[in-house]
Amino acid sequence: MLRRFDWSDRSASAAVVLGLLASYLTWYSYVATGAHIAVNAFRASLLGDLFFLLIAAEALVVLARHGVVPDLLGGRLSDRTTRSVIAVATAIVVLLQLVLVAAGGRSAAAGMLLAFLALLALALAAWTRRYDAEPRRTVREMLGEELPD
Repeated sequence: MLRRFDWSDRSASAAVVLGLLASYLTWYSYVATGAHIAVNAFRASLLGDLFFLLIAAEALVVLARHGVVPDLLGGRLSDRTTRSVIAVATAIVVLLQLVLVAAGGRSAAAGMLLAFLALLALALAAWTRRYDAEPRRTVREMLGEELPD
C-alpha cells in the first residue's frame, strides 16, 4: 500500500503522525498558586479539539483515497480542494492558539512546535496534490451532441 502513496499522501501521513503527537504533548504551561500546570491540546480549549478533528479528517481523506474506508465525499470535492480546506482551517486554529498563548503570558511547549510542523506538512500535502487529470470537455461533448459538418 505504501508504494501507491504519492508525495501528497506521504506528507499528509506525516502531518497526521505529527498532529497526533502534538495533540498529546504539552502545548503550553504556566504556574498558578505554586503549582506548575501543563496543558495539552485536549485541555487547551476548543481550538485543541478542532485541531485533533482536522488531523482526523486528513487521516480519513488519505484512507478514503486508497479505498480503506468509504469515500464520504463521493467525488463532490477533489482531494486537492479537501486538503486545502483542511490546511487552511488548521492554520487558523494553530495561529489562534499561538495568539492566545502569547496573550496569556504563557510559554509555548513542544506540542505547539509539532502542531506547527503538522500544519506545514498539511500545506505541503495540499500543494503537491495534483489536479484530477480529467480533460476539459466542451458543452457539446457534455450534452452528447455531434459537431455539425
